[in-house]
Amino acid sequence: MSTFRCAIVTPTEQVLDEDVTEVEFPQWDGQRGLMKSAAPFVGRLGVGLLRIRTESDGDKEFLLNGGFAELHDDKLVLLADEIMARDTLDAVEAGKRLEAATKALTEAGIHDLEARDRLDRERQVATAAVALSSNG
Repeated sequence: MSTFRCAIVTPTEQVLDEDVTEVEFPQWDGQRGLMKSAAPFVGRLGVGLLRIRTESDGDKEFLLNGGFAELHDDKLVLLADEIMARDTLDAVEAGKRLEAATKALTEAGIHDLEARDRLDRERQVATAAVALSSNG
């Protein structure tokens, strides 16, 4: 099977840099899947499942929370704001995080749009964490 290079970095670490056969990730407007020889692009990442398929190690799955993606010359670079390996997610903690985020978002008196956006993003991340930790 044909491979291409995939690198994932966060503001504090390099998470991955290896040859892969397929990558599926959330963009701001929906899931996107890539294989070798895909057209170059730059895009904004969303919140959700990042799945990386390799010839040697099978699938690797992560919870991705925002950032940017660039594909050029068969090298995909994901600049992630936050990323967590699926096997590190705890269903109970994710449920508590979702409950707290939902409660904070529905409290009266929050009129600042930036604050509401942050709370909504936290709810999205918590929802994805619950889904990923429950379907392991």
